[in-house]
Amino acid sequence: MRTVLAVAALVVGLVLGASMGVAWAESQAAPAAYVVVGGRMIDAAGLEAYAEVATAPAQAAGIELLARSDGEGLHLVEGTMPTEGFIAVERFRSLDDFLAFWNSPEYQEAIELRQGKVELDFVVALEAAE
Repeated sequence: MRTVLAVAALVVGLVLGASMGVAWAESQAAPAAYVVVGGRMIDAAGLEAYAEVATAPAQAAGIELLARSDGEGLHLVEGTMPTEGFIAVERFRSLDDFLAFWNSPEYQEAIELRQGKVELDFVVALEAAE
């Protein structure tokens, strides 16, 4: 009987400890990163190779496309716009994940594949406010 109780206590302790560890890890998670990209499409032909190389590492970093405009529906309400083309807003799991993705050898290869097809005016990354 003591053995059964000891095993039960151990199992309950492991389950509680694991769930408390998960809750602690979730509370310590880094804030999401938001990335704003502005640029122009020069030649969409051939971007399939870029997408093929860029998609997997972007997904591994938790990319989510939140908004995109090719100028339609874009409302500049003050100031000047540094681009006449598209604006995209993306969310990544964290700034560290985004930077690891951006600087990865896979994405550096993808950047080369988009040369001459897309011209970027800016890429801005920032952490979500708490």
